[in-house]
Amino acid sequence: MLNIEILKGTRLNAIGRAAAMCWISLGNLIEIESRSGLRTVGQYALDVDCPWRIRCNSKILLASTDMFEPASTHQHDETFEWDIQGNNLFDERVAMLCNNEPIITVQSIELSPTNDLKIIFSNNYILEVFVCGSTDVEQ
Repeated sequence: MLNIEILKGTRLNAIGRAAAMCWISLGNLIEIESRSGLRTVGQYALDVDCPWRIRCNSKILLASTDMFEPASTHQHDETFEWDIQGNNLFDERVAMLCNNEPIITVQSIELSPTNDLKIIFSNNYILEVFVCGSTDVEQ
């Protein structure tokens, strides 16, 4: 288990998805060897497979269900395929959120007794992750 306090001050590098799982890259950029060759990634990765949202003050900027809504260039009809990169609202909004200007850093972290997570970033961005299962499975 990671000591979450070490994330304070780290930089938000990127947010993306693998199917319907959200991943968040934090910390210094490092190079790792992968099956497809050398890759540059953040020192830390948070994989979220339960409900979550990123808000700024009272406005929700990005949320887990955005993956299942079409991007502004697509229609929500029988031809909409949410899992194709670029097709959904998540893909569209994450590009705007992660333009890295200005740099966004972790200011504080809170973990509730039920493991709900709140990360407060600079620029008034807040990530809220909500555990939605009653069993002790990874989320």
